[in-house]
Amino acid sequence: MSKFNHIFKQTEATENCRIYSSDVNIARIDFVSESCVRVAIYKDSSSMLPTFSVNPENSFSENGRGRLETAGFSMFSPVVSENGNTESFELPNGIKIELQKDNFLLTYYKDNAVLFADRAPLAYNFENEFGKEICHYITRLENEKIFGLGDKGGALNKAGRAFRIETTDCMGYDASESDPLYKHVPFYICENAVGTYGIFYDTADTSYFDLGKEINNYYAPYKYFKTEDDALVYYVFFGTKLSVLQQFTKMCGKQAFPPKWSFDYCASTMAYTDAPKSQEKMNEFLDKLNETNLSCRGFYLSSGYTSIGNQRFVFNWNYDKFPDPKQFIDNFSKEGIEIIPNIKPAFLDNHPMYKEIADKGWFVKNPDGSPFVTEFWDGLGSYLDFTNKEAFDFWKEKVTETLLDYGIIATWNDNNEFDIKDSDAVVAGFNGSEIKASRIRPILTYLMVSASYQAQMAKNPKLRPFLSTRSGNIAVRRYAQTWSGDNRTNFADLRYCHYIGLTMSLSGFYFYGHDLGGFHGDMPSRELLLRWIQHGVFEPRLTIHSWNTDGSATMPWSYPDIVPSVQKIFAQRKKLLPYIYNSAYNSVEQEIPMNAPTFLYFDDDKLYEYPDMMMLGKDILVAFVFDEGKKTANVYLPKGSDWYLDDKLINGGTELELDIPAEEAMPYFVRSGSVLPTDEADYGFKTDENLVFTVYPLKEGYFESEFFSDDGGSFDYQNNKCVRLKFKVHCDEKSVSVEFENSGETAIEPNIVLCKGDHRTLIIK
Repeated sequence: MSKFNHIFKQTEATENCRIYSSDVNIARIDFVSESCVRVAIYKDSSSMLPTFSVNPENSFSENGRGRLETAGFSMFSPVVSENGNTESFELPNGIKIELQKDNFLLTYYKDNAVLFADRAPLAYNFENEFGKEICHYITRLENEKIFGLGDKGGALNKAGRAFRIETTDCMGYDASESDPLYKHVPFYICENAVGTYGIFYDTADTSYFDLGKEINNYYAPYKYFKTEDDALVYYVFFGTKLSVLQQFTKMCGKQAFPPKWSFDYCASTMAYTDAPKSQEKMNEFLDKLNETNLSCRGFYLSSGYTSIGNQRFVFNWNYDKFPDPKQFIDNFSKEGIEIIPNIKPAFLDNHPMYKEIADKGWFVKNPDGSPFVTEFWDGLGSYLDFTNKEAFDFWKEKVTETLLDYGIIATWNDNNEFDIKDSDAVVAGFNGSEIKASRIRPILTYLMVSASYQAQMAKNPKLRPFLSTRSGNIAVRRYAQTWSGDNRTNFADLRYCHYIGLTMSLSGFYFYGHDLGGFHGDMPSRELLLRWIQHGVFEPRLTIHSWNTDGSATMPWSYPDIVPSVQKIFAQRKKLLPYIYNSAYNSVEQEIPMNAPTFLYFDDDKLYEYPDMMMLGKDILVAFVFDEGKKTANVYLPKGSDWYLDDKLINGGTELELDIPAEEAMPYFVRSGSVLPTDEADYGFKTDENLVFTVYPLKEGYFESEFFSDDGGSFDYQNNKCVRLKFKVHCDEKSVSVEFENSGETAIEPNIVLCKGDHRTLIIK
């Protein structure tokens, strides 16, 4: 056998699996569903690391899952045909896969046109033809669009660019071009003139994508994936952009359902916990809430609460700053505000617990067994090895003793990129086999978050835990929400963080947000702060967080003269909370993103020209202003629906310029054929909900709408102790007739009204 010429022969065949071999190279195809195939390329001597990303059964295992396992998949038996050295597999929806066994080249057809194909004459690096990394080269069509890859910066469409897939602590990054950022997600959705497909490469190793930046005279246009892994396992999904995303997320396990309080404003700043008398600063914060009458339900407690001198020591309380932590937490709880403390997975080498942990062998190690030491937050330190069961349990114990036992019910898992690139550093591994730590960095993050989650569940088994994590692979969605990290205080980052957020959503992170105002830099101007808050109102996480260069804290009242504007914008958030919470439930149960670009739902190519718009759920469309000094936004309403603006019905396909003053609440569009739940109570720090359902009818026809609500924090909804309303709405030229039924066990008498711009008769049955 020579290089560039690998003849594969079939060695095993079942109804939904084919295995082939060529010398020491093995190739395998599994038809895991009627619209998804898994391809694996590996050596017969390979010992594959487990996966923690693929988890269709939504279960926890400290040792992960075999990368070639099929448990939890529906599996599918394609129609198979053979012709000499070619084998074909037919799937539903016009998909056909053709295998040329020479060099194992796969071509994917949709309705007899090539959707994409392995690059001929060689797509895989069987015998180091393309260097030492594992490679996959595939075709690239003209004008294709690519979305996903986690928290990647720049424009939404990633075609023509190159990226590194690994995690890094990138404080003050440039949201337009810095790479890598915090997430490890080797998944993207590709749309071209033939159709749409998605690819997920199942690896935790550092990897690389080139999506059309590289060209080579000897090949037709291509894109490629490379990884430092020793095997290649990838999934190909077929369908619409939305269905591809949903197939991927379902395969990776269900998103955790956050408690309702977490969707209200949650405050934060480094300045308060870095101050000498932090507890006094925090009490002043409560006073300002009462003075300004702003609703707040959470406070992200930055790591200054753990300080000794100028350094930060996880699980340590600084009693000079916080003389009575339990009283401090109780004071906030009485006001309905949950403390979300910052915890970090590394211990500085002068940490009071460092020697004890080192003696027990719980750190990531050097080959000689000594702790692996690296830079970490103003010093040198060592990361806890979460693959070590004793270290994993130690973390749970400390989260409980130092935080949860004080009345805390949430954790902020931060600085957890596990920045270990030294190939000598090792962890205990899985099933007793040491592994290079650099190969499983995002898995260490996932295990850290898992340990925090388990501690919270054990302490409060009836409460849905709330966790936030900055880093991780797609697996962390099963336990935590996330955010875009340490952004900058400028207008450019406002725009590009909008794109980063939608990119995270298109990668499966549905519960996300940003540090509104920007985390690092000068205090944001009045206009910039208001524009950030206007944007945050329509995202899952509404948090202002800062570490300003002058030591100031960005707060809603940073500029007293704009507090009335902040009150208006925050009031809009409170009004939309019933809809936002219902959308969160739909994200968990139906894999419908909380936020998405309009083109995810509507087949209208013109929408690509309007990236500054987005959907909240499937019924609200909003456009933003991202440029300093500008007061209007250009809007294009998707074809396929009509839209209400301030109760005025506007036809889909309409372009308009929308006036959006920075000082006012945001205008937004409601899809015709929806029932929108809102809280119509007066806005304030402590007000009860007044739930109203507004019908936005069709011109003529029938539609259905559903609404979910529960106690906001327990698991009782899983036993149907909740509200599950279904509205059936008939619309004609004279009347709008609404029938409703509640299949949940929690009683409700819905207050149903017709949008003010519609003068038909409302009939409620």
